[in-house]
Amino acid sequence: MKRHTASTLFIAFTFALFSSCQQTTPPAPTWLSTVDQEVQKLGSFNWIIVAEPSFPALSRSGVTTITTPVCTTEALDGVLQSLDSHSHVRPRIHLTREVAAVTEHDTPGINDYRDKLKQILDERETLTLTNNTLNLLITDARKNYRILVIKTTTSLPYSSVFLELESGYWDGVSETALRKRMIR
Repeated sequence: MKRHTASTLFIAFTFALFSSCQQTTPPAPTWLSTVDQEVQKLGSFNWIIVAEPSFPALSRSGVTTITTPVCTTEALDGVLQSLDSHSHVRPRIHLTREVAAVTEHDTPGINDYRDKLKQILDERETLTLTNNTLNLLITDARKNYRILVIKTTTSLPYSSVFLELESGYWDGVSETALRKRMIR
């Protein structure tokens, strides 16, 4: 009888152990956890760049680079989810003007990239500037503010996405109204 009870307990314990393992959510990839930790540190005027592999390594204190094993659209989706989960900042999304002009003939895969990018951005407002203009904005911003660069595996020209962070609870319209009231 004791042998039967011990076997039953062992089977029940093993079943409970495996059942609990199957119900747990897998942990986020390390790079995504690092992004989330970095987002918590960032604020207005900081930038996040979800970059193609050839994006230059920025040299200056205040620049953090994370290398990911995923494509740009997957990394961007993870970054946007992280930003959406924090109320202190929201992104102003900048795309390069050149990415719309690159052709499938010259760069196979660019149409698929643009389709996936559109799905991830959904109805989010985006701004389009030339790559040179965006690089100048980054060069100026890194003098005083933090920049987070997330390098991806997407080897398509001009596929980097630039996220300029703004306050999540105060916008430009509110700031303008405040300044007008202060002048009176």
